[in-house]
Amino acid sequence: MKQDTFELHHRQDWAAFETWLTYAALPLRQRNAQQPPFPAHELPQRYRHLCQQLALARDRDYSLSLVERLHALVQQGHDLLYGAQGNLGQRVWRYAAGGFARDVRRERWWVLAAALLLFGPQLTMMLAVHLKPDLAYLILDPQQLSQIEHMYSHEVKNLGQVAREASTDFQMFGFYIFNNVSIAFRCFAGGISAGLLTIFALVHNGLFFGVIEMRLIQAGLAENFHSFVIGHSGFEMGAIVLSGAAGLRLGFAVLAPGQHTRSAALAHTARSLIGMVCGLAVMLVIAALIEAFWSPLRLAFPIKLGVGSLLILTPLLYFLFAGRRDGS
Repeated sequence: MKQDTFELHHRQDWAAFETWLTYAALPLRQRNAQQPPFPAHELPQRYRHLCQQLALARDRDYSLSLVERLHALVQQGHDLLYGAQGNLGQRVWRYAAGGFARDVRRERWWVLAAALLLFGPQLTMMLAVHLKPDLAYLILDPQQLSQIEHMYSHEVKNLGQVAREASTDFQMFGFYIFNNVSIAFRCFAGGISAGLLTIFALVHNGLFFGVIEMRLIQAGLAENFHSFVIGHSGFEMGAIVLSGAAGLRLGFAVLAPGQHTRSAALAHTARSLIGMVCGLAVMLVIAALIEAFWSPLRLAFPIKLGVGSLLILTPLLYFLFAGRRDGS
């Protein structure tokens, strides 16, 4: 559908919604003296329709002015429906309770693409190394592989202790923050290269993870390795996938700016991704906390497996179900 036809078809609904927003902002005495443009019970349904129309306008690459107008209406409608007017802490809490999940679902196709670019090479490399172990040396040199194998050996007191370059868990927390953020930043910032650096970062990390996992399985250290990674992998890998999705979204804005200039399209896309980037940053902090204080512990494997499975399911269920009150 062309933009002109789309606007003509929905123009009256948008005008009515704007009128309702103006009406709702009036003092109670003035509201009682006026007739609203539509009954109050219709507001949730009209808001859901407006959310769908905003999504269509973005997907069809309609003009920036139209997208921004609909985005403003959706934001004001959300504020009206859910009382988003409030202090910063309240707004952050409401975004964490559902807004982050809605943003991720809105970018679900980019999330899927990023996941394929990360986990596809990982599984492929695991199979390749399984069939021909020497292929591991294409990614890591023998000394690195030997060090990694020792990190998860049966002799070490804490799993991953060779890589633990700091002397305390708090220092390791800082180390993991730096490491995780650097990977996520490369995935996200690579979007300005039309997505090429994002793709490279995702594929490279997938190959790296695949080599390590298969070599440790071949060395008989699978239980130690999975005991270490299962606790934090849900948050860490999830955040890397989301940063990759954001980078691919930026790259697409560079390649296909539509009716906008590339700089305008890039700026608009970056603004729309701010919330998701902040959310994935929190995921990286959570992952670093788990990796520093829980993952190295030598506990019975069923315990680590049970807790780790719960920690993987938690963000997955959040992204699937949180924030669905408005039908998104």
